[in-house]
Formats: sequence, structure tokens, C-alpha cells
Amino acid sequence: MDVILIENIEKLGKIGDVVKVKSGYARNYLLPQKKVLRANEENLKIFEEKKSLIESEEKKRKEKSIEIAKKIKDAEFTIIRNASENDQLYGSVTSKDIIKEIKNIKNIVFLNEQINLKNQIKNLGVHKIEISVYTDIKEKILINVAKTKESASLQLKEYKNPKKDKNIKSKINIKTLKKTKVDDVKKDLNTKDLVKEIEKKNIKQKSLSKKEEKKIGKKNVKQASSTKEKKEKLRKKE
Repeated sequence: MDVILIENIEKLGKIGDVVKVKSGYARNYLLPQKKVLRANEENLKIFEEKKSLIESEEKKRKEKSIEIAKKIKDAEFTIIRNASENDQLYGSVTSKDIIKEIKNIKNIVFLNEQINLKNQIKNLGVHKIEISVYTDIKEKILINVAKTKESASLQLKEYKNPKKDKNIKSKINIKTLKKTKVDDVKKDLNTKDLVKEIEKKNIKQKSLSKKEEKKIGKKNVKQASSTKEKKEKLRKKE
């Protein structure tokens, strides 16, 4: 379906643009919310006649959106839910739940499409959610999902002050590094001791081999002398 934009719409265009959209999207959302007009000659004439009025209204809408953005910037909202021991929710937190909580606390109404929630929240903790306040105005809020108000305040403190955890981690890393260095030194010492033992064994083996060589040499000398004596005896007999 071809429509005329009568306000700036993200990913579609600016005021006065004629764009093609899906019929269902136009009928169910754009037309009921008075964001567009059906693109025909009559509506085009009406738009041109009221263009200045539409633009001034759009300017007011943007100014109002800027004020809303200031109110919700970095705002914190707590949603209490039941969960398992593994922090998994029995159910989930949806865009509708977030809209309801914002309305209760800030008295500001958002549409489902303005909550940029890619996946439903299914676990406890503090979640940063982006809201499209206006076409080019986005703000982030904190959704604190907890079992109780007490645990919610603790979660928020941990989320805002993660330095303590980082310090603990760094200390643990330093300890492990020191331990590994000590282990490396021990390993070096062990290898040195092994080398010394091997060298000692080699020296012993060398000394033993020299003794054996001497013994073999003496045996050979004795054998040689005995053979000479036998030969001399045989000559005398002859």
C-alpha cells in the first residue's frame, strides 16, 4: 500500500514522503495511529494545504519527545519476579511489562514498537534497554528484575560498582601468577637436580668402564704371557 507520511518515521522516511508499506502494517498501526494518509490525489492535495500545520505539529511532537527523553534517561525500574536457584525466571519480562512499569512510575506511555527489546528477559539481573522516544532520539533505561526489593537494591549496587569484583579478580590473578612463578622455579630446581644426578651417574659409569677396561687389559696380558710360556715349552720338547 502507498501512504503519505505525516510525521517522521524511523526506517520509513520524513514528512511528505510517499512510501510503500505492507497493507497489514498500514491498517493495523500506521493509519489508526494517524501517522500516514492513504496515497491518492485527494489526500495529496489535503497534505499540501495542511503541510505547514503538520510540520508545526511535528516540531511540537519532537520538543515533547526531548522532554520525555530527559525524564527517562538512565531511569531505573524494578520488576519483581519469581525465579529458580539458577536465576531463571518462571516466565519472562516482555515489552508490555516494561511499558506498564514506566507508566506506573513516570506516567509516560510508550508503544510496544518503541521498546527495543530483541529478546524477552528470562533471567534475574539488571538489563539495559533502549527506547526509541522519537525518530532520532533514543535513550537507555535500566530494568532491574529481582525476587525482592532487597535483592533488587543489592543487584543495582553490584551493577553500578563492578570495580570491587574487578579488584578481587585482579588479586586472584596476581596470586595465580605468583604461584605459577614459584612452580616454575621449583620445576627449574627439579630439572637442575635431575641433571646433576644424570651427570653423577655418567661419571660413575665412566669410572666403572675404565676399571673394566683395566681388568680386561690385565686379563689380556695374562693370556698373552701364558700362550708365550706354552709355546716355549713346546719348543723345548721338540
